[in-house]
Amino acid sequence: AEYERAQIAERSRRGKRHRAQQGSINVLSGAPYGYRYVKKCDASAALYEILESEAAVVQLVFEKYTRDGLSINAIARMLNEQAVPTRTGTTRWERSTVWGMLRNPAYCGRACFGKTEIRPRQRITKPLRRRDGLCSRNSANREKPRQDWIEIPVPALVSEETFALAQEQLVQ
Repeated sequence: AEYERAQIAERSRRGKRHRAQQGSINVLSGAPYGYRYVKKCDASAALYEILESEAAVVQLVFEKYTRDGLSINAIARMLNEQAVPTRTGTTRWERSTVWGMLRNPAYCGRACFGKTEIRPRQRITKPLRRRDGLCSRNSANREKPRQDWIEIPVPALVSEETFALAQEQLVQ
């Protein structure tokens, strides 16, 4: 039974990878903020549809970060003060959400498949030490090298230049 389960998992991984190389959107887990996932039907393949209200927020975030030079924390604070709704409907924006938004290549028209992989946990963090080092799982997601990502074209929300400038500033 374990062998069969491993076989099925491996075939599923290979199938998803093949579909991603063909440019199929349905292998991606979900649409990022600013997009809506439209399921495939008989007439068309699956696609990302731009949500104008959320797309305006994404463009504002990139503009404030690249042109106005605001920090990630300042952008999150600004969104919280303006009570901009998140994808879940709350009005609480976290720094990590804004940081992830600035790093996501889907916003310049290239959604990526296979960005992370599961690897053994490398260190025991402070919350784990409080529980005597007991961990519910022995693995963690790690980012794969950029050249291993499979790019899938989607509608762009920001220009290639703006995205590249944001990446430069994130490195600094």
